[in-house]
Amino acid sequence: MEKELEEINLVQTGDPFIDVGAIVINYLQEVFPRKTTLDLIEYATHIYVNQWEAKLHTYFLNSSITQPAFDSNKKISETIKYYKSLLDGTHLDSKYGSCRILGIETKLFGAGRSNHMMSASGAFINFHSAFDGGIYLSKDALIRAFFIPLGVCFVGDKIALLQSNNYDLTAFLIKNNVKENLRNIASGLGKGTLKSNFGIVANALFDYADICISNLKLIVNASSESVLEHVQLNMYHFTNFGASPDIALYTFSNRLFYFYAYCKNNYSKEWNWFINQHYKYSKFKNAQFDVMNQEWYNNTERLKKDNYKVWYNPILEKLLKDKPILGTLCRWSRQNKFSFNIVEIYCINLLKMDKYTILKIKELSDFILRDKSDDQIKKAIVGLNILKSSTGFRSYLIKLIKENYEAKSTNALLTIEDYVFYLSPDGTYWKDTRDLLLMAIYQKLHELNLIIEGIPEAEENEEN
Repeated sequence: MEKELEEINLVQTGDPFIDVGAIVINYLQEVFPRKTTLDLIEYATHIYVNQWEAKLHTYFLNSSITQPAFDSNKKISETIKYYKSLLDGTHLDSKYGSCRILGIETKLFGAGRSNHMMSASGAFINFHSAFDGGIYLSKDALIRAFFIPLGVCFVGDKIALLQSNNYDLTAFLIKNNVKENLRNIASGLGKGTLKSNFGIVANALFDYADICISNLKLIVNASSESVLEHVQLNMYHFTNFGASPDIALYTFSNRLFYFYAYCKNNYSKEWNWFINQHYKYSKFKNAQFDVMNQEWYNNTERLKKDNYKVWYNPILEKLLKDKPILGTLCRWSRQNKFSFNIVEIYCINLLKMDKYTILKIKELSDFILRDKSDDQIKKAIVGLNILKSSTGFRSYLIKLIKENYEAKSTNALLTIEDYVFYLSPDGTYWKDTRDLLLMAIYQKLHELNLIIEGIPEAEENEEN
């Protein structure tokens, strides 16, 4: 008599790999409500072997699916036989204990690179505790891992596994990958896991953030504003293939997500113009940018956003790596109208600057421009541009304070507390404060449609 098959536990665990597998199974159960877990394993196995030509080395190295000595029929039969033995409890290589991922007391089975990702080979017993020939996991964890290839995609030459601290967003992104993978299989286009249009991680993550922001109200049953402040996206970029398995974690932080969503929702045109003009591609020679049509062009072709959005973009790269872009923003602000609100949110959220610092900079810019002639404004900006040290910047501020005093103003332009705690606190760089002041001035000039000719470029603010 055939042993009864057990169903598997699909509770969320916090392990990004195993949880992705659970989301894939949940989705397949919605699509095929009458299929059992074993039916779904057979369904996935036929996809892996027949449609994807058993090219799963990046996931399951030396597994029955990737075994070159097996023909297609044996790859399928051996794979189904293995997972069936986990479900009916007949697999011989087991012991009783606590699954290190699900935390449940149950039968445990050996896990290595053939049936689980990034868990090391059984040959390297020193890697594992108690000299075990691998880690030991429950059938629930191993079966979930089997479905991971349907819920991920390639970004460049490695697999991108997505996770958010908001489960609804994680499920939305993973299910989108499953749908696209199944759509490709049905159309005969899928010869392997879905491949992203993006080969650069930063571009891919910003695109995923775009998708989340655009669909947030449909995905999350909560106030968008409250969710935006807390959303974080993670990408596990990995390969389990060959002698050099590798994994890197890229984090699109909640602070960056909030800032980016603010720009997209409130200043989409200004933000896009700023970003689009910073794409670079060495093979697109003599590239020029058409501002009105937002296209890159040369003597032979014109490219729209869908074409050039895969190019390298230093702004997206720096934002993802939490590196400063104030110098770039300052240079951009000089020639382009760019809401200072974007700069303000950037400084508060990503540079963790105090709101009062921004307020004082705005007050200083108002003072510099108030009732001034073009020559006086030019002289003030040139004075800021040529500064080469924190001492020079301090002298510049003292000069403004003196000017305010001599005008018999009843209010102090700057106090000692303003300077020490807000304009020049420990850990800040004076050029950042200078650049913010220049940006506030430039944007007020843009708002007034006031063109001041002959202003030299500011001293470069080097950004690492």
